[in-house]
Amino acid sequence: MITSKKIKIHYQFATAKGKTQGGNVEIKKRENFISKYLSKDTSVKLSVPNKGPGSIETEYDEAIAIPNVIKGIINAEKNKFDVAIISCFSDPGLTACREKVSIPVIGSGENSILLAGQLGNQISILSPLSENKETFKNKIMRLGLEKKYCSTRSINTKVLSLAKDKKSTLDKLIKAGKKAVNEDGADILVLGCMSMAFHDITEVVEKKLGVPVINPVKASILMAESLVKMKLTHSKLAYPTPAKKIIY
Repeated sequence: MITSKKIKIHYQFATAKGKTQGGNVEIKKRENFISKYLSKDTSVKLSVPNKGPGSIETEYDEAIAIPNVIKGIINAEKNKFDVAIISCFSDPGLTACREKVSIPVIGSGENSILLAGQLGNQISILSPLSENKETFKNKIMRLGLEKKYCSTRSINTKVLSLAKDKKSTLDKLIKAGKKAVNEDGADILVLGCMSMAFHDITEVVEKKLGVPVINPVKASILMAESLVKMKLTHSKLAYPTPAKKIIY
């Protein structure tokens, strides 16, 4: 049965975005972007850590960010949010969060890749840096989609630089996307970073390249609403609640 209740989404940043140069302006821009795609009965609250990395580009950055993400998601359930989203393509702490809470927790990266697997046969991820290639390949393998994965194409731009120049980011994405389609055989593309996605340039890239492009922000928001409406959450057989322990 589908519910018509008002939906409260907790949107968990993994980075201390407010501490970065121009970070508070960027946070407001992201909040406005998200609001454009919410249903009228849905509200969203952004949770931004005060400490942690300013961006996530490596496994090390991800590891530093995880405690803040877990804390934020636990608080979301305590504060009666219906669903939580981790706003990072690396999905830091996703499994741990699902173990700890019962509300649905959506990983922006995982959700986007799984959606791409439904809509295409050859997935290419557009990545900020070439160093992300192995990380994304490992994510694809964990999701069992290696037969549908053809490449990761980087635009060789630091994450914190992506948000500063929309035109430059768009030009680089189109160039990398063309290579993915023409050289790698991609029939669907995924934006592999939130800073790409919040530029709201997906439709432009699609028109230029002639293939679907998954925006992880839009995909996660709409999935969040769908899960709540369908009264679905993650299986506790797959993500069992941890036993209570003393943390020394």
